[in-house]
Amino acid sequence: MTWLYDWPSAGGAFRALAGRHGELHRIPHGGLGPDGEELTVDVALIGPADARRCVVVSSGLHGVEGVAGSAIQRAWLEAYRGGDTRLVMVHLLNPFGFAWQRRVEEDNIDLNRNFLLAGEQYRGAPPGWDRVGGWLAPERPASRVDPLLPKALLALARMGRRPLLQAVGGGQYESERGLFYGGSGPSSLQPLLREALPVWTGGAAEVLHLDIHTGLGRSGELQLLLPRLRGTPEADELVARFGPDARPALETVRHYRVQGGLGPWCEALLPDVRYTLCAAEFGSVSSTAVLSALHQENRAWFWGGRDDPPSGWARTRLSHAFAPPSQTWRRRVLERGVHLIDQAMEG
Repeated sequence: MTWLYDWPSAGGAFRALAGRHGELHRIPHGGLGPDGEELTVDVALIGPADARRCVVVSSGLHGVEGVAGSAIQRAWLEAYRGGDTRLVMVHLLNPFGFAWQRRVEEDNIDLNRNFLLAGEQYRGAPPGWDRVGGWLAPERPASRVDPLLPKALLALARMGRRPLLQAVGGGQYESERGLFYGGSGPSSLQPLLREALPVWTGGAAEVLHLDIHTGLGRSGELQLLLPRLRGTPEADELVARFGPDARPALETVRHYRVQGGLGPWCEALLPDVRYTLCAAEFGSVSSTAVLSALHQENRAWFWGGRDDPPSGWARTRLSHAFAPPSQTWRRRVLERGVHLIDQAMEG
């Protein structure tokens, strides 16, 4: 399987494979890639439209994380031999981020912080954000000299691990050029999914949604993050199905609560469906290296020139933080990712 880091190649390869097995849809995104190409969200609808069970597999909600997600989806499609479960495969929910080697959308929106529920407002920040926001996204170009680590260690000593993680990654709605920005209102992806998701899933009574991510956890290992707490019937059922990789909600201290995540929003959109979204997280590099790469890329995007060598270095570093070029890492992620989709389809 070829690992593809540019949108025209990844999109073309996905469409070629998906067209062999089912109905292919290309939904205009509205944005343009670096070479002026029109971006689309590509969707494959495979299997019987009236199936009781439906599996949704999405990639690229966080742009550059779609490098691995796309490779897993294409590897699974290459081996597909048919079945009686409905499959909706959504390739690169955030084609802008993928095409521009960013994690976020064109307005710097972290899409997995943007799906607020009724009654929630696009304002505010987690406790402690005022103590971390400045050094996370300083107003200067990218540089190989990076003071982020000592500042992060100082914040860790002052705040503690869990509060620091929550302050950094929980989702903030105050700094438009900051990291983990949830936006000032719904992104363009929201109306797209609001209209299309009920159609894609048809009349299925049960929908299992695997949303593929990278960057969290030990290198090459899978954590299937479940939306239910340990001991609930739903969590126990998923643990029995997927095995030790399945982690009930908030089971470990390194996880933090995310506001505006995609899963609860999908459940609210389809209240009469047993809808379960699990984040399939494949570890890549250390959490510090991931944060440093995000920090440098953000500086390059807002305060550097696109053709400046430091900016190019920052983009490449970000891509490799979420999709390392190691052949061993790639092989492990592909094998486990394909097996995960097989498990979901078998039900």
